[in-house]
Amino acid sequence: MKWLPPIFALLAGLLGGYFLSGTRVPESQASTAASLTSTQSGVTSETVTAMGAEGEPGEKLELTKAETKAVAEYGVTEEWLKSLESMNQLDQLSALLPRLKAARPEDFATLMEALDKYAGSMKWMTRNILISRWAASDPAGMMAYIESQPVNEQYRLRNSFFSAWAREEPEAAFAKAKRLQDRREKQSAIQGIVNAISGEQPYRAIEMLKELEGTGYQTEWTYRNIFRNWAQREPEAARQAALGLDDGPAKVRALSGAMDEWMHRDPMAALSWLDSLPMDGTVYNSRREVFQNLLNQDFDTAKEYIERETDPLARRNVLSNLHFGNFAWRMDFDEMKSVFDWVGTVATGSLYDQKVGDFVRSLSDKDPQKAIEFALQLPPGNGRMNAIGNLGSHLAQRNPEAALQFVAGLDFEDEKRRALQSMGWQIARYGVEAASRFVAASEDPMVREQLVGNISREWSKYNREAALDWAESLEDEGDRSLALRPVFDNWIQSDPQAAMAYLKTSVPEGKHLEYLQNAFGQWTREDPEAAIEWLDRLPETVEGGGVENIYSQVANYYVQHDPMAASEWISTMDEGPVRDRSVETLVRNISRSDPEAGFIWAATITDVDKRKRSLDQSIREWVKTDPDAAYDAVEEARIPAEEKATLFGMIERHQS
Repeated sequence: MKWLPPIFALLAGLLGGYFLSGTRVPESQASTAASLTSTQSGVTSETVTAMGAEGEPGEKLELTKAETKAVAEYGVTEEWLKSLESMNQLDQLSALLPRLKAARPEDFATLMEALDKYAGSMKWMTRNILISRWAASDPAGMMAYIESQPVNEQYRLRNSFFSAWAREEPEAAFAKAKRLQDRREKQSAIQGIVNAISGEQPYRAIEMLKELEGTGYQTEWTYRNIFRNWAQREPEAARQAALGLDDGPAKVRALSGAMDEWMHRDPMAALSWLDSLPMDGTVYNSRREVFQNLLNQDFDTAKEYIERETDPLARRNVLSNLHFGNFAWRMDFDEMKSVFDWVGTVATGSLYDQKVGDFVRSLSDKDPQKAIEFALQLPPGNGRMNAIGNLGSHLAQRNPEAALQFVAGLDFEDEKRRALQSMGWQIARYGVEAASRFVAASEDPMVREQLVGNISREWSKYNREAALDWAESLEDEGDRSLALRPVFDNWIQSDPQAAMAYLKTSVPEGKHLEYLQNAFGQWTREDPEAAIEWLDRLPETVEGGGVENIYSQVANYYVQHDPMAASEWISTMDEGPVRDRSVETLVRNISRSDPEAGFIWAATITDVDKRKRSLDQSIREWVKTDPDAAYDAVEEARIPAEEKATLFGMIERHQS
């Protein structure tokens, strides 16, 4: 297939030449919809009206007799489209070219579909040519066509359309783009416009972005494109303009873009210039960004730059951008190992430990067995643990059976646990039915301990009956409990009555509190009001401290979600242990942000020990901001004198 690239290059040249030479049909003629019916042999010229930027009539244009004849001769008909089907790809392309050159506006949509079907490898070029003609002559018609297409196709066409329109009428294109309501559509259109004009009109492109500030449009990466295009023509001016921007993410992207070409041509000189600038947040972040790109493009130069850095902190900051996955695809094992060995000479401490895990993860893509062998020969420590964790996760992504075999081969319990912790959800992605078979085949109790809960939790989200049957079929009582609890957690949220009935009939009474406490905690996170409605229907097997624990857990999550609503709910409770425990939970959550409210609530607790703890907590926070108000509140509070004395002492110690 080595002959294909030169063929495509030749075709591209011929195609470009075709549209730049020969009898030229004016671009604006494409808007002559109904007036181009020139079959009159005696006509020497025809007056047509071009379409303006918004579809309004524009200037009058004169077509010569030859041009009018060309339009008629190269019209798009059903017969012509049918004839393309019997041609080879080169002949199809040759047949399409004249139609692209002489197409009428009513033919553009049909030609676009024909290009998708018949232009083959040259589709991207021929489509851009047609879009350019369409945007220049009939932008309103092109917009209507785009809006009739599938959403994903709209995004791609809109970017090309606005790019083409901006080359002809940048202000009209920009005005239209700003009126787009859909945020994603506007983003695509603005990017197309700015990229199209930034090479020749960079200042106008920047002004356009500034007009959009505060509208929700994300400009940072668009700044990068502007300054990269600008730097190809005027590198020094682009860099100085980038430095003149206000500090922030846009300036970082602009400076990185302005340096892009220089980094490709002479990275050491570019980095030296960047290092010569006064170090601020923009320079620091731009340095990180351009160096990240350098690592991907020219590792040897990046290596030389790192070795020149004498400041240990600066060296670590630079090395943190090195990720083996970014260049491992083009290296074999020996080359990757050489890079890793070098990293060991310049990275230290936790950074080195992180890179060990990164290296093993990337290596497992190329050769899982070598990755395993490498990880297992590492000395004890965080580096080895990172490698084992990353390797377990990566293997589970691709081959769960191999991942579990890897775990089985580990000698130490902490290493097994580390690998399994990162594998559970990855294995479940293969389908929980299959995952359950993998787990069942393992004789290692730790495998079941770490994975059965994840499996049943995912499975019961969409097939509770199957997950329940599987959980109940597990022979080991511990495994069965680990699997049943997540099923119950999901079940109670969708059908609490049935879940409660199952609990009463199928779960030993001694485990009711364990199931309910966990389930209500999960439920309150998702739907606190629904969980609260069922608190007064707890089974009689849960009593005393168990009920308090459940209420406290619900209160804890409810307060975090909506403190005001949680306070109103707690205020409806009758005095007693359940209310005291709930108020204690409320005070613990609000004392830091609102110590006055915390103190008022704490004073209502009837249990002496709980009240003392809660009052102490609220006063301890209150004296940090307003000790005088705290003193007055204690003095007026309806609490025993000995409790007041303790609180007064706390306030006085803080003031002394």
